[in-house]
Amino acid sequence: MTLCGYGKILDVNLSTGEITRREVEAEFARNYLGGMGFGCKILWDETIPGVDPLGPDNLVMFANGPLTGTAAPCSGRTEITTRSPLTGNIGTGNTGGLWGARLKHAGFDVVVVRGRAQKPVYLWINDASVEVKEAGHLWGRDAWETSDMLPGQPGNPEAVSVLCIGTAGENLVRYACPVNDYHHVAARNGAGAVMGSKNLKAIAVRGTGTVRIARPQAFQEACREARDRVVAAKRAEEMPGGPRDARVDSLLRGCMQGKNYQTGVVPQWLETRSIELARKYPMRKEATCYACPISCFDLVTVNEGKYAGTQVNRALMPGVVMDWGANCAIASLPAIWKCKELCHRLGMDYVSASGTLAFAMELFQRGIIDAEYTGGLELSWGNEGAIIAMLHRIASREGFGDVLAEGSVRAAAAVGKGAERYVMTIKGAEMMVPDPRAGRRGWLFGSLTNPRGGDNIKNTHCHAERYNANWWVDKFDMFEDVKAKIYNMPPEEIPNTWQGKPTMTRWFEDLYSAVNSLGLCFFPAGFQLALGPTHLAKLFSACTGWDTSPREMMKLGEKVFTLFKAHAVRQGFSRKDDTWPEKFFTEPMPEGPAKGAVLSRETIDMLLDEYYDIRGWDRKSGVPTPQKLSELGLASVAGDLATGYHRPPCL
Repeated sequence: MTLCGYGKILDVNLSTGEITRREVEAEFARNYLGGMGFGCKILWDETIPGVDPLGPDNLVMFANGPLTGTAAPCSGRTEITTRSPLTGNIGTGNTGGLWGARLKHAGFDVVVVRGRAQKPVYLWINDASVEVKEAGHLWGRDAWETSDMLPGQPGNPEAVSVLCIGTAGENLVRYACPVNDYHHVAARNGAGAVMGSKNLKAIAVRGTGTVRIARPQAFQEACREARDRVVAAKRAEEMPGGPRDARVDSLLRGCMQGKNYQTGVVPQWLETRSIELARKYPMRKEATCYACPISCFDLVTVNEGKYAGTQVNRALMPGVVMDWGANCAIASLPAIWKCKELCHRLGMDYVSASGTLAFAMELFQRGIIDAEYTGGLELSWGNEGAIIAMLHRIASREGFGDVLAEGSVRAAAAVGKGAERYVMTIKGAEMMVPDPRAGRRGWLFGSLTNPRGGDNIKNTHCHAERYNANWWVDKFDMFEDVKAKIYNMPPEEIPNTWQGKPTMTRWFEDLYSAVNSLGLCFFPAGFQLALGPTHLAKLFSACTGWDTSPREMMKLGEKVFTLFKAHAVRQGFSRKDDTWPEKFFTEPMPEGPAKGAVLSRETIDMLLDEYYDIRGWDRKSGVPTPQKLSELGLASVAGDLATGYHRPPCL
């Protein structure tokens, strides 16, 4: 019997053409929820530690949660999990839009893809019908062209969503990513390259069903309460006293990732790259995710100049401006947006793309490489023409682009001449955080403890410390004992102190793991801080019929996060990898408001000790203890870890 909130697992073996369907078992669902939990568990059980990420034995999974495609607010999320070809670590990321909801409405919680097709194919899911179809006519097309070509399927084309790779995925760029609904990506860690290695160009989905709800009236009420909180928090965020725009915050702190983290300041930053300037361009709400009351996807169109016709979503968000405008020193908003548009069309993670290019630009600055080495491109800071040209060469693996397609760690090994010194990665993945010597403490600490490396998206990518002392904190859906440890109730200003950050990090790791497993967006949980365990438990209980308390929900989140961590441990990552590049401990900030700032290794070590203690993990190694694993129902994982670790040779 189909469980309420759940559908089927679709297993596709591209080597044999075999397609199987099986029900989600109750025990599996109760222990791992869905989404991120399902992906982590299936990858653990069905791959060996040393599996080649680009070989046929690697898996790539597209997993919904029980709330995906329901009336719950922001319930359009899907988790994509594989072994990363960039880092050799677990690669798990989240995407929104409509694709996941369509898959859920077709009756599937998970698509597991294994093996390798002999020639390019795509997967066509038309409700219960599933076919592997020839895709030779799509190979060589970018992600947007592919999406344009596929919805003309039998049935209602408006109900079709496409997830596909671009040319970067076809050419196995190690940070290639799948793109769905044109503007949505699970960007980090190279799942697009894994799809390319399997000759899987796309998964097109038409879903017209609904999700079976155990207690419809209670679920409707839980959805209404949750939506009201999200809307209220969004309004409060926009009022005076709300969080400051990250572009301004980084400017005032002097913590921008300027020129591959050489400087924390960028000349004429607000005059050329401010949110006010961005709002002068034609903009409309489009590509909003399923059931979303936040609508953060602002589609901007550049209507004049050499980048006329460029379209980019979430154009007002600071991330893309920081990664291209600060890290690569591009001063033009249209040029910055063009870089993001190209990454979406070519199908590659713009964080690793910009980080790898910034690394190459510093090598160019220091004379380690020159224009002859780069194929005639002057990779000088802010040279937007050269940057855009190199993006195309990376996606096609042409010339020096072939080297950069490997990511900055492997590129440094290929270049030699001391290039390793200028690699800015964590656990092998390019960094996306502001300079850790001067940024907000909680935001930064999560980038160390995120098992997949490179960023804080799985934990402290949140607004928990960006508020005035008394702003909204009393309304957080957070246990009072935890709130007191983080904020010293009544609340105090906390961005500039390390106090409470291990507790804060652990809270959001467990919370986000639950959110990513349920199929919800983390924005209401981390940026609005409106949805926490109370409302997650209400939604889950009413949807599935399984009564679950808020503390039980957080315990399930802890279980999923600990399994996420165990993947990194099994691949050879340990406490010594929970760190930033050496320069942040030895080179003071050279200029700006944070001039002279440097990280204290002793302080970071002390914080990691506290974090591991809170987690119940071994201090020396940073590995979850057998006792903790047993407590969480992961005793078999402890046995697997005892057999040894498999560290990627490039790292």
